[in-house]
Amino acid sequence: MPTGFDLLEHNSALRKHWLKRIAAMLIDVVIIFVPIRVALLFLDFSNQDIMAGILSGAAWFVYGGVLEGRFGKTVGKRIVHLRVVSLIETRSLHQTFIRNVPKIFWYIFLPLDVLVGLSLDGDPRQRWTDTIARTSVIAYEPELTKIRRRSEPSRNMKNEKEAVKDLQAD
Repeated sequence: MPTGFDLLEHNSALRKHWLKRIAAMLIDVVIIFVPIRVALLFLDFSNQDIMAGILSGAAWFVYGGVLEGRFGKTVGKRIVHLRVVSLIETRSLHQTFIRNVPKIFWYIFLPLDVLVGLSLDGDPRQRWTDTIARTSVIAYEPELTKIRRRSEPSRNMKNEKEAVKDLQAD
């Protein structure tokens, strides 16, 4: 069976999936790291880089575990339309915290987690900890009815009711 590395070379959908995951990660990094780094500028620590790495890793672990457990996605995943799903049952906090363990020491374990996941047989969309937690990250499209409702101008309540009836008829 081919590995994720073999499939990345020939599968544009898989490349797009991993690029979306990287984009989501970069958005989440900005959300987590920038405030911590700014806060540390105002505090007097001798090893600010080490403290920033430790605090950022702990914050990223909690942020990812809670948001993915509760909503299935972080802010970054929501923006690029990705979602964490369970492969065996309803997604749980237990699963999402397991899959986020590498983020505690993100500078070492997160790249290794991706590399090991891509080198194993199985779903090439999974990091190694996704395999352990029995989760996967999938792409989704937002519901069209929500987009239509937001994009249609509402002139009055009667027009809104008619629009909802039209959407329900579709």
